Amino acid sequence: MSYSNFFYQMLKRDLQLAKTQKHELGLPVLFFILVLILFPIAIGPEGGLLARLAPSVGWIAVILAILIALPRMFAEDYENGWLEQLFLSGYPGSLIVTARLVSFWLLYCLPLILSSFLLVPFFSFDLGLWWILLQTLICGSILMTCLGSLASALLVSSRKGSGVMALLIVPLLIPAVIFASAAQEAASQALPYTSPMLILFALAVFALTVAPIATAQALRLNLG
Repeated sequence: MSYSNFFYQMLKRDLQLAKTQKHELGLPVLFFILVLILFPIAIGPEGGLLARLAPSVGWIAVILAILIALPRMFAEDYENGWLEQLFLSGYPGSLIVTARLVSFWLLYCLPLILSSFLLVPFFSFDLGLWWILLQTLICGSILMTCLGSLASALLVSSRKGSGVMALLIVPLLIPAVIFASAAQEAASQALPYTSPMLILFALAVFALTVAPIATAQALRLNLG
């Protein structure tokens, strides 16, 4: 089987398994929507304040929602032995991890990013500024997925790794949050926002390049 066909079969398997685990797929999105609903109720109906807070609330809600799903990225396949069989198959570990990264992003991150449109009606958020937020969330979710894959691989044999995972990932996301905020602030003032956006994109590309290799090595250590 060629590498491309193997990659496709890995994606197909993950997507098929997701159909039998719809409750797990819906939990992060449900959490995200609840945050967006409850936050305006707690703050009050002042449209200007809500609009200023919308990007920050969107980012925080996405980070917390993805953290719910990350601990299970490799845990189930590790427990049932499927992960070990994949690494014994002779295919590159980085290819196996890349397929899982893509399927995880499609199943968990993409629905959250699209759900961020709810910020427009709930927070009186400008549609043009939401488009900027959407771009930052795409880069940020890719970065978080890559960081989360490494943390998940390191803690795959631990049953109490969720709290530790948050401690590992969240500090590393601070630069991305800073550049995303800078881009959003510049766009809100009708200033050029290309520079912080390009830096955020570069962080995502760098993580996507390094994470599959590092994650594969971490998984091999846990598999012995």
